[in-house]
Amino acid sequence: MKKLLVLSAFALAAFAYQDCAMCHNGGMAKKLDTMTPAQIVKDMKEFKAGKGNPMMVNIAKAMSDKEIEEAAKKYGKK
Repeated sequence: MKKLLVLSAFALAAFAYQDCAMCHNGGMAKKLDTMTPAQIVKDMKEFKAGKGNPMMVNIAKAMSDKEIEEAAKKYGKK
């Protein structure tokens, strides 16, 4: 059962990474386009270290540093 939950969390994280705006610009979480890419990277590294919202911790842990930087550039303040 535990393996299934872990696999489900990683699948959800991979899906969420594909469209961060789904939650963040959809009104359920802080709008990413109000944050600089550097702020997003900083926050994601904290999540990756296990600090903060458990959903975001799982998403960040499933992402590589390169993926985090790409997402920050894509969704951050222009």
